[in-house]
Amino acid sequence: MDLTNFNLDLIKRPPLGMVLETNVLRTITENCQDALEYHRMIAFIGDPGFGKTKSLQYFSSKKRHVYYMVVEKSMTSKRFYVELLNVLGFTNSFRGSDLNNLIKSISFHLSQSKQPNLLIIDEAGKFNANQLLFLHELRDNTINNTGIILSGPPYFKKNMDGWKLSGREGVPELYRRIQSWIPLQEPTMKEKKAYCHEYGILNDLAEELCDECSDFGTLDNKILEVRIAVIKYLRAIEKQK
Repeated sequence: MDLTNFNLDLIKRPPLGMVLETNVLRTITENCQDALEYHRMIAFIGDPGFGKTKSLQYFSSKKRHVYYMVVEKSMTSKRFYVELLNVLGFTNSFRGSDLNNLIKSISFHLSQSKQPNLLIIDEAGKFNANQLLFLHELRDNTINNTGIILSGPPYFKKNMDGWKLSGREGVPELYRRIQSWIPLQEPTMKEKKAYCHEYGILNDLAEELCDECSDFGTLDNKILEVRIAVIKYLRAIEKQK
């Protein structure tokens, strides 16, 4: 094993919570700020591993009145809005309420805020058509002071297009309220190399890994494999001394 391809300190102790300056981060930051300031409704579309989630979480961690939610496939509509109330700070306060009361409670809290708000909904591709109908209701109730970000993979827009064409209840109306559909770019070679360097992988090996991987998720898996191999190699050498 050629140890010149590694920064061994970083291999042993990789960075925690590292956020890389990428095109995706810049695009998301700029448009989330616009959505917050001007109460816009925007959808980001990009394949898994492009850095959508990390960028959205980073933005929400740096701003007040920004609320980040992840859609889970197993969530019912009611469960989603209960969790959103928890994110807003009303833990367990409305657990027994019906869906209409939950949406009204969220709408009241957001619309009464003296500051602009931003609701970020990640993994929005897991919404079904009925759940989007309820989101339409929330949007209309909070449009004067709350922006909404939807983020998902390409099939999210494909599903929305199909539901819109078939006239599914509420979908054409919600579709019209999405003011921008923003495609996100896959990581560049320069970004992937910088990512490798942050984890201690250098030179030709970094180049090789970046050629093999089109996104950060796949690259993460490769980096972990290399790190494990290097750590085991170093331990074996240590035992031989």
